[in-house]
Amino acid sequence: MAVLAAGQSRRFGPQDKLAAPFGEVLLGEQVVRTLSGLACAHRWVIAARGDHPCAPGWKAAGFAIAVNDQAASGMGSSLALAAQLAQAAGADALLVALADMPLVPASHFAALLARASALGPAAIVASEADGQRSPPAVFGSSHLPALVKAAGDQGARALLGRAEPLVCAADWLADVDDPAALTRVRALVTRGESC
Repeated sequence: MAVLAAGQSRRFGPQDKLAAPFGEVLLGEQVVRTLSGLACAHRWVIAARGDHPCAPGWKAAGFAIAVNDQAASGMGSSLALAAQLAQAAGADALLVALADMPLVPASHFAALLARASALGPAAIVASEADGQRSPPAVFGSSHLPALVKAAGDQGARALLGRAEPLVCAADWLADVDDPAALTRVRALVTRGESC
């Protein structure tokens, strides 16, 4: 599994959004905490730098940090690096999660992995809410060569269009792009409406 955490946080302002407080942890640590309870042989966080404020939490959750030197070119480069690592490790599949989506529950990640396992190497299983497919998603090993070539901000958009959807609550897929989104996501947690 790979958590993509190398974004530039341009819409968030001068602060790194992943370093923003989120309950008892930093925002960028929440996803790895959720994923840490799932069985998986390989765990990576793809980050723009190894000394990120979340690095101690990532490591404590059992994730290795892979530095993406091309992070400024867009999410595609992080996805490509994750796919390279998965190929080199001989992984059967690659679960891709985003560090700025803190509300996805462990049960949804587990359901994605279970469905992909049932489909085998050709699996593409994506989350879907309100008719839109998005990460988190799982790609079977036969798609890793295509993901290695991902570039720009498009990432795996073409593959996601062919994915088997796993429908979930829209709130689970809320991502934090700006301070207002962080406020909304924190409010959902406070009200107990998600994970």
